[in-house]
Amino acid sequence: MEKFKSYWLIIFIFLLSIACREDERVTAFKNVNLVPMTGEKIVEGQTVLVKGDRILKIGSSNQTNISRNTKVIDCRGAYLMPGLADMHVHLRKDWPISQLDMYLVHGVTTIRDLGGKDFMRQWREEVKLGKRSGPTIYVAAPIVYGYEKNAPNLLPERIPGYDCIKLYSYFSKEDFHEAMQKAKKLDLYTVGHIPFAVGLNDVISEGMDEIAHIEELIFEFMDFDRTRILQPKEWLPFIIENALQQNIIPSDFDISKLNSAQRKRFTTVIDKLKSTNIAVCTTMVIDDVIVQKLFTPQKFRARPDHKFLPPVYKQAFLDGKEKHQVQFKGIEKLAPFKYDLDKMLLVELHRAGIPLVLGTDAGTGAMGIVPGVSLHDELSILVENGFTPYEAIKTSTVNASKVVAAMTGRNDFGTIEVGKRADFILVNKNPLEDIAHFRDNRGVMAGGQWYESAYLKGIVSPAIIPGIPFAGIIKNVHEPDNTSRTYVELVMLDKSKNNLPDAIETITVTGPQGELPIGRKDFT
Repeated sequence: MEKFKSYWLIIFIFLLSIACREDERVTAFKNVNLVPMTGEKIVEGQTVLVKGDRILKIGSSNQTNISRNTKVIDCRGAYLMPGLADMHVHLRKDWPISQLDMYLVHGVTTIRDLGGKDFMRQWREEVKLGKRSGPTIYVAAPIVYGYEKNAPNLLPERIPGYDCIKLYSYFSKEDFHEAMQKAKKLDLYTVGHIPFAVGLNDVISEGMDEIAHIEELIFEFMDFDRTRILQPKEWLPFIIENALQQNIIPSDFDISKLNSAQRKRFTTVIDKLKSTNIAVCTTMVIDDVIVQKLFTPQKFRARPDHKFLPPVYKQAFLDGKEKHQVQFKGIEKLAPFKYDLDKMLLVELHRAGIPLVLGTDAGTGAMGIVPGVSLHDELSILVENGFTPYEAIKTSTVNASKVVAAMTGRNDFGTIEVGKRADFILVNKNPLEDIAHFRDNRGVMAGGQWYESAYLKGIVSPAIIPGIPFAGIIKNVHEPDNTSRTYVELVMLDKSKNNLPDAIETITVTGPQGELPIGRKDFT
C-alpha cells in the first residue's frame, strides 16, 4: 500500500491580535462617521475609544486626545455601526467551517442559540476568555418539545449560562400551563412556538415572552380542532388538509384570493399582540430559501454561500431528501403562498409597532440557511417589505439588546454609547442609505477584539486545493517577556508529488496584519 508523503510548511507570523487579548490596551477608531443607533442619525468626525471589551469614550476627533500606546484604526470615510445580532440560531459542530467565524466575518457580534446543546456553555465561556474567536453567545436551555412524558418537569432549574428556555409545538394545553407556571417560578425567559393544541390566546394569557417565528401566527388564520390527540408528524398534514377543505387556503394557492373574513383575521391577530409585550422573532429568510429550493434548485445550489453547507446536507438535497423537499412534496405551491402570508404579517406587525427582533434559524444543518450570510438576507427582506434601513437594523441591534435585557437584566449592546460592549462593524458606505452596504466591511470588533476584514475572509475561505488531504493548526506561543507570537502549521498529503501541484503557484496565509504569499520555493 502506497504511503502518503507528508509535506510540512511552518510559517511564523506575529499575530498579537489573535494570540492574546490585550485587555488593558486602548483602541481608537479615529475620524469615523458614527451611526450610534440611539436615533436615526450620523455623527461625523468622531473618535471612539475602547478599553478591554467596553466603550471608554466618544468624542470629536479634533478634541479627543489619543495616548501614544493606543492602537489607532484610521476610519476616514467609513461608518462605524453597532455589531449585529442574530437572535435565533442553532450552533453545531459539524459544519465544514466554524459557524462562529462565519458570524464574525459578516459583522454578527451577538447570537442567541436556541438549540440547547451542552457544548454551548463551554463555547460561550471560551469566547469570553478569548480562547475561541466568535460573537457573544446567549444560550437557551435544552428545548422542551411538549410531547415528552412529564414535559413541564424538563424545565431546568436556573443554572448560570442558561438565558432562556425554548418551548416547542407539541404541548397539550394543560402541560403548557404547567410549564409556564414553572418558568415564571424559576424566572426563566420563555421563547417558543405557538403549540398547536394551545393557540395564541393561551400563549398570551400564560405570559410567554417571545414568539420564535412570524410564521407561527399563520395557524391563527386556520380553523382546526386543537383538542385532537395527534402525533407530532400528524399535526401539519391535519391542519393543511382542514384549511384546503374549508377554502381557508385557496385551492390554487393565490394570495390575492383571500376573502375579506380571512383578511380581518390579520387585524384580530395584531390587536391581540398589541395588548401585550410579546416580542416576535422574524426568521423570514426561511421562506425565501424554501421557495428557492423547491422552484429554482439550480439557483440555490449556485449561491456563493452554498459551499459552506455541511456535505451531508448537500447530498440530502441532491437526493431529494432534504427537510423541505419532503415536507412540501405534492404541495409545493403552498410554499410561496405561505411566504406571501408571512410577508403580509411582517408588514402589519411592523405597522402596529409590535416588537420585532431579527433571527434567521441559521445553522441547523437541515435547512440550507448559512450563518452570517442569512442575517444580511433577512435585513434585505425587511427593507423589501417596507422597513427603512434604520428600522431594519434596529431589529438586529436595539431590539435585540432589549430582548437580552429581558432575559438577563442587562441592556449591554445594540447602540454605541460609553460603557456598552465594544461590538462594532466598520463599513465603507452609509448603511442607512442602502442596507446592502453592510456586506462590504473593513473589519469587525467583537467584545473589544478587532478583526481586519482580510483576516476574517481568510479564516472562512473554503479549501482551495482540490483532491489533496490537508490540515491546519494555529499555535500560540507565549514568551517569558509577555510577548506572544503565532505560527500556522499546514500539513498537506499527496500520493504522487513531491511539491505543490502544478496548478498551484502560491498559498496565501491571511492574518490581521495582512497577507503572506508562500510560493513554490518556500514549500519544503
